[in-house]
Amino acid sequence: MTQPRPSGSAHSPAMTPVVLTLFSAILWGLWWMPIRWIEGMGLSGAQSSIICNAGAALAIAAYIAIARVRPRVTLRTVIGAALIGAAFASYSVALTLSDVVRVILLFYLAPAWGKIIEWAFLGHRWRAVSTVTLALSLLGAWLVLGGDMSLSSINAGDALALFSGLSWAVGAALVFSDGRATASALTLATAFWAMLLSLAFAWLTGEAMPTVASLPAMAASLALGAVYLLPIIAISLWGAQRLSPALLSFLFTLEIVSGVVSGVLLLDEPFGLWRLSGGILIVGAALIEAFAALRKPTIAPPVAPPMAIPSEPVQ
Repeated sequence: MTQPRPSGSAHSPAMTPVVLTLFSAILWGLWWMPIRWIEGMGLSGAQSSIICNAGAALAIAAYIAIARVRPRVTLRTVIGAALIGAAFASYSVALTLSDVVRVILLFYLAPAWGKIIEWAFLGHRWRAVSTVTLALSLLGAWLVLGGDMSLSSINAGDALALFSGLSWAVGAALVFSDGRATASALTLATAFWAMLLSLAFAWLTGEAMPTVASLPAMAASLALGAVYLLPIIAISLWGAQRLSPALLSFLFTLEIVSGVVSGVLLLDEPFGLWRLSGGILIVGAALIEAFAALRKPTIAPPVAPPMAIPSEPVQ
């Protein structure tokens, strides 16, 4: 049985996870900049994702060893970490394969996926507002894709962005519904899985491994993973343990602002009425869902639903 976890008061989350989550959302929105910088040094999206996540994993592992932290995870959170790691890895690769603005907006179908998951697997009631937000999200995605949802209109970066949002929604739901894992262990597991999945992607696409000529880029990627990626992964996961998936998705819409604005200004990417309209609908759907969630307690459900993944501690 999953125990309820207080989050401030019964109806409003504590401000610390809210503020830190907003801060991490801004940094996630700017993540495309170091990714494109590393790509300019000669590493592909998958290669930079492998090395950045390796840097994050090594740094958090060193912290656990030096601070003598006793990591604690459960089966549920291991699966959740793997899915969130997949989301981070695919998002990083997507940023090098498609327009930054398009990737960020397509990722933000996550709140829609989150509602479907909460209803189907976490025992939450489906409400009329959920139908509205799902319809707005899908219509927004259609507009972002230029009014064409055929397979020919979706490139590899778009597909990875959609997968990233779905994977994040499932992983965040699993992490939120089981708060027994330590944040450091969850961060290490996420970075490790993201590294492995980036390796798998590089292998499946036939990418060559970095050569000696890429050593400066590799060193920069390791440092970037330790000083930039690690803090935002840790904050994101710490917030995911304390804030409901719907509220978490709402707070992360700040990433759209920082990411889209910086992408339009610095990359001179086309925006236009279609993407603007789609972005407004996607953000609006997240806002509607979040305001509805704020009217309910933001704590994990007290009883595990019948279809939930068991959460026995991993030895």
